[in-house]
Amino acid sequence: MFATLSHELRTPLNGLLGIAQMLNQERNDDDLEAIEGCARHMLSVITAMLNHSKIQSEWEDLPEYREWVSPFELMEQIKRHLSFRAGLRGLSIQLEHQDRVTRLRGDYDHLKNIVENAILGSLECVSLVNIPSGTKPLTISWECSDGEMRIRMRNPYENYSEDRRKNIRTAGGLTTGENHSRIKMEYLYWAVSSLLLEKYRGAMFSRPDEVSGGVETLISFEMESMKASPTEKMPIGGLSFETKTKPLKAVKQLPMSLSILVAEDDPIARSLMSTVLKNMGQEATFATNGREVLDLVSQSNSSYDMILMDIDMPIMDGVSAAIALRNGESGEFGTKVPIVAVTAFNTLSDESKFKRAGMNYFLPKPVKLRNLREVILEVVRQDKNIS
Repeated sequence: MFATLSHELRTPLNGLLGIAQMLNQERNDDDLEAIEGCARHMLSVITAMLNHSKIQSEWEDLPEYREWVSPFELMEQIKRHLSFRAGLRGLSIQLEHQDRVTRLRGDYDHLKNIVENAILGSLECVSLVNIPSGTKPLTISWECSDGEMRIRMRNPYENYSEDRRKNIRTAGGLTTGENHSRIKMEYLYWAVSSLLLEKYRGAMFSRPDEVSGGVETLISFEMESMKASPTEKMPIGGLSFETKTKPLKAVKQLPMSLSILVAEDDPIARSLMSTVLKNMGQEATFATNGREVLDLVSQSNSSYDMILMDIDMPIMDGVSAAIALRNGESGEFGTKVPIVAVTAFNTLSDESKFKRAGMNYFLPKPVKLRNLREVILEVVRQDKNIS
């Protein structure tokens, strides 16, 4: 039920956020930025509730897709995602990295949710009323040695409660079928983080920061690690793409034009994607279900540079269509054309399902236009490397 609810809420939010992002590129309007920030707040609540339910129902068989993850890249992405929320509370996220070369062997979604929900809980318990003038740093540092990952967070505005650990345990055991009193949202965020930490023999501890005020939180867990070559790649939905030092403008024409097949059954989402791709100078063909994708690819004579694939579609869903393409049901071209999962399904381990189906990239709805641009650029780079 929660998965269906999440999908049905994310789909219209995708249209709302896409329009707000495009308008904000033209006007640079604080009100439009606020609309986007509020919508993303709503999404984080939906995601936390859905992940909490999924952990409870699938604890023994919770899927895990193991890959090498860069803590540096992960933390930088989370910072960008939560900076607006922190700014509303008079905080500026400051990261202190051990290095750029450490890699952790684990599930990207699990790691992201451990860290992000811990930070969201810390932000949530800072009141939006009577925020002090000026900005204070919310510092987050990490270090990894001998297979143990340690993350330390200091929030000068966070209030500590002696009942915190008990309330987190209560939130972790909540079910929808019971009549509970209202639980504060920060405890739900922390519960998701704490439950996932148990998978990695980890824990989260908090205490009042006697020196600087506020609360200091320590997260530790065990995970295989290694050192790799330095990188300036940033992850998009668990995959890494090269980025420039300065952020890319989202809706600007790209230096090349690709032929993109878009599978999307929602008419508003199709219209939005058509406008976005046109503004980027791209050529788009649309399908409303997976069967149409197979037919178009078999008739295309290798004319599509990539496929943007929705997941929840009638007749044939996106996962089934991707598997069919990779199995050669639409000819040899379908086995190698880059496929991007563009979907409102964005809970724990969904991404691993898409990877197993043969999809190359993952963009959760609501799609950030900058991320869409970066995926297109990455497809071009990979094609050049192959050729």
